[in-house]
Amino acid sequence: MADNTRMYENRNIKGAHSQYNNVRRQNVSVSDMAYVAVEKLGDAVAARNRRVARERAEAPVVVKKRVKSAPFPVRFVFYALIATVMLMFIVYTNSVVNEISYDIGDLKTKISETRAENEKLSIELDKKYDLKYIEEVATKELGLVKSTEVVKHYVSISGNDDVVIANETGAASTNLGVTLDSLKQSVAKIYK
Repeated sequence: MADNTRMYENRNIKGAHSQYNNVRRQNVSVSDMAYVAVEKLGDAVAARNRRVARERAEAPVVVKKRVKSAPFPVRFVFYALIATVMLMFIVYTNSVVNEISYDIGDLKTKISETRAENEKLSIELDKKYDLKYIEEVATKELGLVKSTEVVKHYVSISGNDDVVIANETGAASTNLGVTLDSLKQSVAKIYK
């Protein structure tokens, strides 16, 4: 029925416009024409307004309830953030402690190795100052002989009292300075 009413009102409005145009063509005075047109147009508009008001009154009222959303849990997020930071700090601290303990273990092994090497070198150094070791090196490596094992030759000197140094062909020298020099070089080789 609402559609029929609308159609009727639309016809009335159109009819009012067409009557206005017809009256205008018939040379009717403008004031009469305006009065008729305004009256018809006013009736049509009033009918339309009544229909719209009736439709609004008859239409079911839909009320949308506003659903309140829960407030954003700022405290929970804040506490979660603090807990995460603390957990990360604990993990970082543990990793640093583990790294330092590994370094300490490495340093302890290096210290024990260095102490063992130091002890070994100390024993070797003490051995080099031992007279038996020096005598052994002098006799075996350097070819020196003990003074008690030297064959003594007595030479009678008839004539001038001269000291003769042997030539460089390898003949034995009787010069005491040359012997001491070779002993000095032998001992120097031991300590090198």
